Amino acid sequence: MTNQTLVLSDIHGQFDLLETVLEPLYHYSYELVVLGDMFDRAIPGGDSRVLELLQKIQDTPELFGFSKVTLLRGNHEQLLIDAIEKGSQSSAYDLWVYNGGDLTFYKEAGAHLDWLKSLPHYYIKDDFLFVHAGITPGVPLEEQRESDMLWIREPFLNCEDHGLPYCVIHGHSPVDTVDIKEHRINIDTGAYYSGNLSALILQ
Repeated sequence: MTNQTLVLSDIHGQFDLLETVLEPLYHYSYELVVLGDMFDRAIPGGDSRVLELLQKIQDTPELFGFSKVTLLRGNHEQLLIDAIEKGSQSSAYDLWVYNGGDLTFYKEAGAHLDWLKSLPHYYIKDDFLFVHAGITPGVPLEEQRESDMLWIREPFLNCEDHGLPYCVIHGHSPVDTVDIKEHRINIDTGAYYSGNLSALILQ
């Protein structure tokens, strides 16, 4: 057994990259955390395959050798939720499509609305706070806005100390290589355009 945590973010329907990254890491008893943006901006069929694999891993982590699995909500999951709830004639639907939504995935995703809405906005383990985009500096965790956790860039990215007693592990703002700061680590390396899906292993 290991207490190590394996973290991924911003998969964006890149199923082949996801398989390439995960397969060598099966059966090491890692705890798996995915920081959201699992969908959108994919090649046709990518979102469906990512959904199927991640749900299977979440439902039966022991088959893949994970000790625990946590899938978080990203801004693209929220865009998809809004599009489903408000319907295909809504501005929310148009906004989802504009941000890379796959029209052929829409009906399938609708059948998983309850699952999408069950995805939490953050997760804490030991000294780490896992969240999709980041947090508002200087605001206690219980007062953080969920929308900021999904969308924030500045002032979070430029702050020297966000004020919470955690190292924040996040994605959302693409970087060329994993960006390690004193109080935060950004692991979004732009998989959908760079072909680089980064994995972080925390002790």
